[in-house]
Amino acid sequence: MRVLPLLAALAAMSLLAGGAAGGDGLVWRTSKEGGFSVKLPADWRYRDATYPSDHSTEYWTDPGNRHSFLKVQVSACAGCVQPTSCILRGTGCGPAPEQVVPATTLSTKKLDPWRLRFVARTAGTSYLDRGLVAIVHRGKEIVGFALVESFLPASKVQLADAILASYRG
Repeated sequence: MRVLPLLAALAAMSLLAGGAAGGDGLVWRTSKEGGFSVKLPADWRYRDATYPSDHSTEYWTDPGNRHSFLKVQVSACAGCVQPTSCILRGTGCGPAPEQVVPATTLSTKKLDPWRLRFVARTAGTSYLDRGLVAIVHRGKEIVGFALVESFLPASKVQLADAILASYRG
């Protein structure tokens, strides 16, 4: 009977597919607008909220909980992520991802000169905003930034961390 070899082949393909997803149940999703990739649960639904401008806004939402989602805004505003002194006087120029964190930020952690993680409270949701600011740059030249915000229940902090850690811009 050929059923057993077929089952073995299907099982092997299933293992390979799981490996491609990273073994953590997340799959790579690529932006249609902003030139980035991020790992998300496979069943999350995509929505493009971009309108003609110098930035894009994209969402992925958990179909089982519309309050759980990822929002990514990519902007071409280089001055937005530089110190005010650079913009006003041309001094102290360099990456300053803290310039675009939400005003209601509770904590920040600088990962490197170009990236900063934050936790904020956001009006309209009971979930904390666990986010990342990633400055888009070519060498030392700043060309914009991405603001990545995950809104998940406290029980899913590890998922939020995995999503944010996977961001590739």
